Amino acid sequence: MTAEAGRKHYHDIDGARSVLMFLSVALHAGTVYAPARPWITGNTERHDFFDWLIFGFHLFVTPTFFFVGGFFAVLLLSRRAVGDFFTNRLLRTGVPLVTIALSLNMVEHYLRYVDAAAPGAAASFFGWVGSPEFVAIWADGTWALHLWFLVSLMPMFLLAGLVQAGLPANSGLRSLSVKFSDRLATLFAGSAAFALFLLLLAGANTANYVVAGQIPGSYQLIFPGFQSWYKLVSEFPFFVIGVMAALSPTLLKTLVTWRPWMPFAAAAALYFQPYANPDQGMLESLAMLFANQLSIWVLVLFILQFFHRFFLDGGPKTSWLADCALSMYLFHHCLVYIYGRWLVPVDWPIALEFTLLTIAAAGTVIMIHEFAVRRIGWVRLLFNGKTDIEAIRARRAKQAGKNAPLPPAPERQAGALG
Repeated sequence: MTAEAGRKHYHDIDGARSVLMFLSVALHAGTVYAPARPWITGNTERHDFFDWLIFGFHLFVTPTFFFVGGFFAVLLLSRRAVGDFFTNRLLRTGVPLVTIALSLNMVEHYLRYVDAAAPGAAASFFGWVGSPEFVAIWADGTWALHLWFLVSLMPMFLLAGLVQAGLPANSGLRSLSVKFSDRLATLFAGSAAFALFLLLLAGANTANYVVAGQIPGSYQLIFPGFQSWYKLVSEFPFFVIGVMAALSPTLLKTLVTWRPWMPFAAAAALYFQPYANPDQGMLESLAMLFANQLSIWVLVLFILQFFHRFFLDGGPKTSWLADCALSMYLFHHCLVYIYGRWLVPVDWPIALEFTLLTIAAAGTVIMIHEFAVRRIGWVRLLFNGKTDIEAIRARRAKQAGKNAPLPPAPERQAGALG
């Protein structure tokens, strides 16, 4: 697996990932007020708008994450040995996953347990640990909550590393994969051809779902506490296209080239939000699944095109946003639940509550990130998978030196003479 792009930094793709991490706060804050999520926090004030909001966000947020995951996996493998790649992914993904799963996710699960229990019937936190409810959380995989995305990414990273290790550098299969990606880029570079490409991508996703659904036991957990095969492979096409885009700069250019009709297509996808449901017949359900996957690809590629057009240059703010993104993703879910519980007895307009909930959760994460994750070494390692505290301090000191006011002219002159 090679990436011709060298050490170029893709600020647009990194920016897209970072902004979507922040949007996840609004997505999960919306579940507090969505009629389709009546078990969240016990809040009885609901509005259909929030169903539309969260289902709309679900169309593109996580699929874009998987595309970005595949893209950056190839870039890392082009710059590191496979062993270093595994170590990096273990630190950057595995360690924060385990840390949050054992801490804030358990706090949230306990609060959910308390909210669902009859008044006065809930055990203490330590009494809950080891109870049948606690064991069930770990056995059925719900321990992950929003972290299921990271759980799915780990085997994909493993597969990428094994492919890199198993194929010789001069392998014909490597060359063929790049040529195939380049050929796709050439065929679908035009605006009309790109529309056809979207249909082909949607068809490939639909076929992936249909095949996965036919595998015996595909809806059952692969092993206790993990995920089903169906869920594991459902987002795999986005990871694969991310890999192909990293292998072929030509394909990446085709994907991120701005097309004037894409904003309208994305708006239509977000407005209509086609989803299959159990009440539909087989053919209708299949058609809705295809429309759903087409909508997802339209939104994902529109986002990549939007950020490529408007956020290509990067800068200090983009770098900070990228650094804070993982913290935002990890911490916000439990905070949304905690603040959502506090707002249950409050009788404010629902729009105001949602806005305050989103701002409070995001603001708290920013404070945690700035004053703990970016300043305390062990916190940064556990919750961000990085060991670069000294580099952060050095950059902060350098920046402070640049911003320090100059002394008065006589003092400067004396200092020079002295």
